Amino acid sequence: MEKEIIIPRKRSTSIKLTVMMFFATIITTLPIILYFADLSFITSEVPLYIAVIGIVCAPVCGLCTIAYFKEIFNEKPVLIINECGLQEEMNHNSVGTIKWEDIKAINIIPYADNTYFICILLKDPAKYIKNTKLLNKLNKQKGTIKWGHIRFSSLYFKKEFNNIIEIMKYYYSKYNEDLND
Repeated sequence: MEKEIIIPRKRSTSIKLTVMMFFATIITTLPIILYFADLSFITSEVPLYIAVIGIVCAPVCGLCTIAYFKEIFNEKPVLIINECGLQEEMNHNSVGTIKWEDIKAINIIPYADNTYFICILLKDPAKYIKNTKLLNKLNKQKGTIKWGHIRFSSLYFKKEFNNIIEIMKYYYSKYNEDLND
């Protein structure tokens, strides 16, 4: 019996991240408004460096809010693992289905709060990564061996993480064993 796991996109996670980034946008916009607006009822002044930090951070937080809001309506599963390969759709840079025989190594790197990075090192990265600038950048980095060509976090599937790793190890060893025989 072949193993398969499909991790659906959790709208609750996207909604939570959208709300968090929206509040971050408001918090970073507030010092800008307080610095440049002439509000007579506020007696304390906001330092210029706080306003500059707000000017830099507010657009970034705003763009993140929009990106997370769009993810609420995305119906694609976050991760599909089956005998054909591994397909992650966590961001707009997804490369599609990666076949098991094209994977050189899989590295699991712990992060924080039971979150891990799954890093895929490819045998032939040009086969999957069509963006030549990104490919050149990845090939020049010394950390590519550790961080891989494709990497994604376990943010959407913390509870299923152990099951996902077990299935990935199963298929990786199965297809690498077949290649070595």
